Amino acid sequence: MQKSIFKANPENDGKFITSGLWSVSRHPNYFGEISLWFGIYISCSSVFRGAQYLSVLSPVGVMLLITKLSGIPLLEQQGLKKWGHLAEYKKYLEDVPVLIPFIKT
Repeated sequence: MQKSIFKANPENDGKFITSGLWSVSRHPNYFGEISLWFGIYISCSSVFRGAQYLSVLSPVGVMLLITKLSGIPLLEQQGLKKWGHLAEYKKYLEDVPVLIPFIKT
């Protein structure tokens, strides 16, 4: 919702978002997606038996897909192409964690 409101404002045309959740994580939506799937796994794991524990491969797969293959790498590359020349974007990249809020990697 925050990003939709940001994009709906004509004054923000061509700008990148640095407010709300995007002030603590460059990809808060992906952090939420990964957290959701690991949360479901953890909440169900108390009743797992045997091979059912292998279902951890699903949240791990989602995490790897988002962080290594499609989601974050592509968006970071697009961002650099579009705003990489701006000093304020470079500062944003330095100051705001890629995925996990408040934890720089």
